Amino acid sequence: MKKQHIHIWLVSIVLLTYCFTLGVGVPSSTASSGSLRDISDSYAHEQIRSLQEAGIISGDENGYFHPANSVTRAEFVAMLARTLGIKPVSGTVPSFADVPKSSWAYGYIQAAVSLNLASGTSATTFSPSRTISRQEAAAFLARALGLSLSSSPTLSVNDASAISGWARPSVSAVMKKQWLVGYQGSFRPTSPLSREETAVILKRILDELGAQAVSAKPLVSLGWQYQSTTQEFIAQVQKAGINTLSPRWYFLQKDGTVSDNSDASLVHWAQQNGKEVWPLFGNRFDPAATHTMLSDKAKRTAVIGKIGAFIDEYHLDGINVDFEGFNPGDRDNFTAFIKELAAALHAKNASLSVDVPPDTGTDWSEPFDYAKLAAYADYLVVMAYEEHWVGSSQAGSVASLPWFADVIKGVLDDVPAQKLIVGMPLYTRDWYQSGGKLVSTDISIPQSYQLISQYKATTKWDTATQQYRSTYKKQGATHTMWLEESRSLGLKAQVSLNSQIGGLAYWYIGSESTDVWTSIANSVALKQARSKM
Repeated sequence: MKKQHIHIWLVSIVLLTYCFTLGVGVPSSTASSGSLRDISDSYAHEQIRSLQEAGIISGDENGYFHPANSVTRAEFVAMLARTLGIKPVSGTVPSFADVPKSSWAYGYIQAAVSLNLASGTSATTFSPSRTISRQEAAAFLARALGLSLSSSPTLSVNDASAISGWARPSVSAVMKKQWLVGYQGSFRPTSPLSREETAVILKRILDELGAQAVSAKPLVSLGWQYQSTTQEFIAQVQKAGINTLSPRWYFLQKDGTVSDNSDASLVHWAQQNGKEVWPLFGNRFDPAATHTMLSDKAKRTAVIGKIGAFIDEYHLDGINVDFEGFNPGDRDNFTAFIKELAAALHAKNASLSVDVPPDTGTDWSEPFDYAKLAAYADYLVVMAYEEHWVGSSQAGSVASLPWFADVIKGVLDDVPAQKLIVGMPLYTRDWYQSGGKLVSTDISIPQSYQLISQYKATTKWDTATQQYRSTYKKQGATHTMWLEESRSLGLKAQVSLNSQIGGLAYWYIGSESTDVWTSIANSVALKQARSKM
């Protein structure tokens, strides 16, 4: 939720199963999925067949695999992605100048970059057709699977001195896993990796992934409805893969009553489609009405009774409390309210989540006792955005990655990780000067793409914020946007999931582009794979 007017929408991610596509470097219309003609004499023929059956590799249009041929950087990334269950991402902004949208490898390289699995050979190039060496492959594997790297690696091979310093920790790690091994006592770090060698490596990884069963509580995927009808929201949810819906139905009124905008048809649809409904209960940023209710136990009890009645009448699965902008003096009363509401909801087998801002130590966050709220509620939802907001003294990102990571770290000091849902922005701001004043306009992700196209904006990756920074001219004024898109949001999802959190949240459903969901689902798939290593 934004200060003054944003209410976060929680979104959870559908856990990704391993699904694979056609072969590497060959268009799906011409790749062969039949019996491969040239693998019978290969030492890796069994691994090649297994990977072909899994859809990870395939032959060319004539049914040849070319096992002895060298593998390119693009081919290796694509095959590794398929092994890990990572899908291509059709990002709007190309990560590298030499991997255009027309390239067969575009989606896989975009996916790898959004997960920080692969880097370029320069800031603007990937060198997709360059042969990958054995030490490069080791670095890709160690990075992708999150292996622990030693600062003083041990390498028991004859040619250890020939291994580049940057690759030594990775080579040591993958050799210990026996994914990539030496030959006659040598590692041959600069030798090209062949297709049959790659098949052996990926089959070893695939076997390890399949052998380890990891059970985990599914991530909460709660999406907020905003400025859409019920039918529009349903259509948005179907595209987003949301498992929990949060429509804006209930608000505290000035007279202490609770408004009711429930729509039973949404609950019915959700139940028919295996989803939960946790409507939002907000205070409309009204500190006076909030104080009147919170400070009077009888009034708190009446509101809780009303919310409980909604649970029963509409067969709801939970409630999301979004009280913002109230006074720090109501901190203890708000905690008491959440404790009492949680008890009432839990008695009805319903969940309670509470939205909280980053812990900034200001009047905006002081009303929230994070530790106590986490003790009573099922989840706290930290709104990890608004680093720069409407009215900020300087233009900047809504949520740069370093700031975003610090927000999570700060909240985890008081909140158990499994009770934390991290909110991410599906919007940005267009900043510019008007009449000598800094102003900004909230825009959705598709709107930012439209502005880039319409005004031929200059767009470059900003390593400090880990976002694309886009600038353009309009009516003599310079406009600047720090974009949120599949790459920036994929990195945010990865940072969040590394903390073993309970879910991810997004403001707001309908303001995103579809590739965002693929990138986030890839983050979940990668986290699952790494948990098995």
